[in-house]
Amino acid sequence: MKKWLLCCFMLLSLPVLASDKLIQLIEYIGADYKEAVQQGQVVNAAEFAEMQEFASLIPAQLPTADSALHRQAAQLKNLIDNHASEAEIQQLTAAMRKAVIASMPTVAVPPQVPDRNRGSALYQQHCAACHGSSGAGDGPAATALDPAPTNFHDAERYQARSLFGLFNTISLGVEDTAMASFADLDLQSRWDLAFYVAGIAAEQIDVSSLPDALISQSAISGLLTATPQDMQLTAGEQGAAQMALFRRHPAQFFHAKQLSALQIAGQQLTLVQQQVQQQQYNQAYNHAVSAYLDGFELIENNLAAVDSALKDQIEQRMLQLRQLLQQQHNAVELQAEIAAIQQLLQQAQSALDNTQLAGVNVFLLALLILLREGLEALLVVAAIYSVAVKTAQPKLKRSVHYGWIAALLLGALTWLLASLVITISGASRELTEGYTALVAAVMLFYMGFWMHSKTSAAQWQQYISRQINTAMTSGAYVGLAVVVFLAVYREVFETILFYQSLWLQGGHTHQLAFVAGIAAALLALLILGVALFKFALKLPLKRFFASTALLMFVLAVIMTGKGIAALQEAGVLAQSLLSLPAVSWLGFYPSLQGIAAQLLLITLAVVLLLRQRKAVNS
Repeated sequence: MKKWLLCCFMLLSLPVLASDKLIQLIEYIGADYKEAVQQGQVVNAAEFAEMQEFASLIPAQLPTADSALHRQAAQLKNLIDNHASEAEIQQLTAAMRKAVIASMPTVAVPPQVPDRNRGSALYQQHCAACHGSSGAGDGPAATALDPAPTNFHDAERYQARSLFGLFNTISLGVEDTAMASFADLDLQSRWDLAFYVAGIAAEQIDVSSLPDALISQSAISGLLTATPQDMQLTAGEQGAAQMALFRRHPAQFFHAKQLSALQIAGQQLTLVQQQVQQQQYNQAYNHAVSAYLDGFELIENNLAAVDSALKDQIEQRMLQLRQLLQQQHNAVELQAEIAAIQQLLQQAQSALDNTQLAGVNVFLLALLILLREGLEALLVVAAIYSVAVKTAQPKLKRSVHYGWIAALLLGALTWLLASLVITISGASRELTEGYTALVAAVMLFYMGFWMHSKTSAAQWQQYISRQINTAMTSGAYVGLAVVVFLAVYREVFETILFYQSLWLQGGHTHQLAFVAGIAAALLALLILGVALFKFALKLPLKRFFASTALLMFVLAVIMTGKGIAALQEAGVLAQSLLSLPAVSWLGFYPSLQGIAAQLLLITLAVVLLLRQRKAVNS
C-alpha cells in the first residue's frame, strides 16, 4: 500500500520535480555533443568525458515514478558510450526535454521586457573574455579553455538551445567547465543576457513574412521553452521566423495588445488554414488544439450564460475539426469547416458584446462555477470525513483536514502566480487536470473497494483489532489525505482559470457581485456538506460503508471520464467522437476512448465485488 501511494505521489509531483538543472543537462548534451563525437569517432576527449558525466547525472534528477524518462536516460548514456550519431542524440534529448517541460504546469516569464541592449553591455562585462566580443567563442581567455567556449553564431547549436535553457545555464553554470554561475546577477539581468546571446544567430533569419497573428503575449511562454528546431518542426518557416523575431525584438511580443479569448481562437484558426494549404497537418492540429485550449475554453462559461446552444455548437465543431485534421481530410473540406467555425466565433463575440454582463449575471456565474466545480470535491471530503467520525479515528480526521487545507493553500498560490508571475498554457492546464483526475480515480477506486470489504460487522471488528499492525492503518491515513488533496485541488485549479476570465469580463464595476457570488457558493457548499455529513452518520454501519463505497466507485468513474477528456483536449490521447450528448457533471463525454475507460472501470469493479462476495460466502 505504501509503495503504491508513493508512486501516486511521485506521478502527481512530476511537474514540481522537473528542475531547471534537469532541463539544462538534457539540452546541453543535445547542443554540444557534436563537439565531442563526429562520424562515430571521439574528436575531443574532454568534451566526450563531459557528455558521459552529464548523462550520468540525469537519472538522479528524475522523479522515481517516471519510468519512461528513466529508460530514455539509460538509452542516452548508452548512445553516448557507443559514439552514436549527432542526429540520434539530438532526437532523444529533444524528446526528453519536451517531456520534462510538458510536465511543468507553469512557466516562469521575465519580470520585465528583456532588454537586449542591456544584455549586450552585460555580455561585454562578464562574457566577452571567453566567448569573444562578437560571441564567436574566440575571446582572449578561450585558448586556455577545454572545452572551448560556445560560439553563439553556430547555427546548429542555435537550433538546439531554448531561451529557458540558456537562462538556466547562466543561472547555474556548467559543472567542471569554465562556465561559472551568474546567480549573483538579478533575475532580469540574467534574462537580458539570455536574450542577447540567443539572438546572435537569429540575426540571419528572415522575419519579414511573419503574420501578425503570431505576435502575441499568449505565445511568450511557449517561445521561452521551445528550441528553434521545435518551432521549425511544428510550424515550419513561420515558426522559425517567430522564434527569431522573439529573440531579436521581444518587446513586440510583451507589448502586443492583450487579445480576448475569442480573438486568440480566431487567430489560431487562421494559422490552421495556412498550414492546411501547405498540407502541414501536424502543425495545423497543434494550432487547432491551441485555438480551443488557449482561446475558446476560457470563455465557455460566459458564453453558456448568454447562449448555451451556441457554446455547445462551437465546442462540437472544434472537436470535429481536430478529428478531421488527424484523419488528414482534403483541404477543401477542412477550409469549409474552419470558415464555419470562424463564423460561429464571430456570432459568439457579437452575443457577448451585445449582452453586457450585469451584476446579477456576474453573481450567478461566480456562484454556479464554484458550485459545479466544488460539489465533486465536497462529496469526496464529506464521505471520507464521515468515515473518520464514524470509526472514531482522530488521526484520520486530521489527515482529511490536511488534505483540503493544503489544496486550498496551493490553489491560492496558483491564482497569485497565474495572475502576477507565470503563464499557464492551455495544454499544461489540461495535462495537470487530466493526470490529477486519473490518479484520484485510481485511489478512489481502491478506497471504495477497501470500504466495501468492511460492510460486514465481523470484518469491521477484525479490521479494528489489527489496525495498528497492518499496512492499511498507516497507509490509509496518507492515502485518504492524498485523495482529498487531489479532489479539491483539481477543482480549485479549474475554478481559478474560469474566474480569471470572469473577473476580466465583469470589470471593476461588478467586483462586489463577483465576490458575493463566491461567498454564496461557499455558503451553499457548507450547507450541503453538513447535510451530507449528518445524513451519513445516521446510517447503520453496514449501510454506511456500502453507500460510501458506492459513492467512491461512482466518483472514480466520473474522474476517469474527466481525466480522459482533459488529456484528449490537450492532444495527448486520440479522440473518436460518438453521436451522443455530453453529460459533464457525470464525467460522460461522447468519445469512444473515454466511454471505454469508464466501462472497463465499471466491469473491473463488478468482477472484484463478485469475487469478494464469493470469498465471504465460501
